[in-house]
Amino acid sequence: MDRGSLSRRERAPLVTDAIPPPLRRRGASPRQVLAVGLIGAVALALFASRDTPGWAERLGDSPLDHELRSVAGYWDQTMETLRLTVPHDRLRDAMQRGLDWQWLTNSR
Repeated sequence: MDRGSLSRRERAPLVTDAIPPPLRRRGASPRQVLAVGLIGAVALALFASRDTPGWAERLGDSPLDHELRSVAGYWDQTMETLRLTVPHDRLRDAMQRGLDWQWLTNSR
């Protein structure tokens, strides 16, 4: 086929991620990507603080690691004081009840 007879859409390169070409052409700016990343990090820090002390325990043994452990513990205590750990605790309790229920039904 002659290149001139193909439409622009037909000449578009094949990609494997299934993002339509119009959406691919008007993607996010670097500032928008940074903003979304920061929003996600703040949300994670606020609502997943229960996991930060466990993560900090798996770090090395340098003075910085010890400082990070104390900061993670303090952060978790602060989030608990503000009651921002409640959603995390409820979700973890619901998952545990579901797992217990699954084991009870499988043992019969």
